[in-house]
Amino acid sequence: ILFPLFSKLDGDFITPFIILSILTLIHPWIGLKVRWQWYQLKQSSWSISLILILINLVTYDLILGYQIYWGVIFTLILLGGMLALPKLNRVNLYPWERMINIEERHHTNYYKFVNMFTDVKHLKESAVRRRYLDFLLPTPKGRKFNSKNMYLYLFTRSFVRGRDAFSIIFRLIVIALVLMIWLSFPIVSAIIGCLFMYITLLQMSQFYKQQAYGLWPQVWPVSDVEVIKGYEKFLYRLMLIIGLIFLIVFISIYPQYFFFALIFFIVGWLTIRSTIKKLHYQESLLKD
Repeated sequence: ILFPLFSKLDGDFITPFIILSILTLIHPWIGLKVRWQWYQLKQSSWSISLILILINLVTYDLILGYQIYWGVIFTLILLGGMLALPKLNRVNLYPWERMINIEERHHTNYYKFVNMFTDVKHLKESAVRRRYLDFLLPTPKGRKFNSKNMYLYLFTRSFVRGRDAFSIIFRLIVIALVLMIWLSFPIVSAIIGCLFMYITLLQMSQFYKQQAYGLWPQVWPVSDVEVIKGYEKFLYRLMLIIGLIFLIVFISIYPQYFFFALIFFIVGWLTIRSTIKKLHYQESLLKD
């Protein structure tokens, strides 16, 4: 598929392209063998992932830079590691518990991917405390300890302590910032910021179902209106944080086009308004 592009850029790229295609088939197979031996040595997963990523990137970059021999040398180094590691694993037993945990993680990742398109009932939610975000979770006291502020606190806490939604939003923000910085054109950067603002807020639509139809409404029943209001407040706060991040980056790159950054907040406001209208309509259908 990529051959026409490379041949158009450089007509003499046939030999490096063939070698690159062969190595892109060999490297994943060698990587699986090395990763398996690494697991048997009871080493960390992130370390072998980092090593394989660096070797693959360096090898492909050398071949694309017409340094074919150096690329082949790195492939031989990876192959040598695949042949040498089994000799170190002769005294190690089969890591049953670790492989079971890895298998469960693979299943969970697959369910998370499917959950982006449909509801997966047996998906296990996990949480982690991020101490650097504790300032976002002050315990409601006094007049704020009531049903009106209940779901704002629950949505915020679930987002800050959860793994899935927080990781997805963080990745989307990083990708948006990289594209805005890399594409050195103000209008394109503004369009990318608006697009990712829309995608980010739209991604949080399933977050409402997780909280509104979970356990808390049964423990402390409140009206649907209060739940939606809490969700709306949460979305506006999230929009302000994302909009300020995009605003600072955009103005730092294109200070003369600072007025373009206001579009981020307009798109966010329109997206939230449309989302809340759909929620009211869905709740009215459920009541009927």
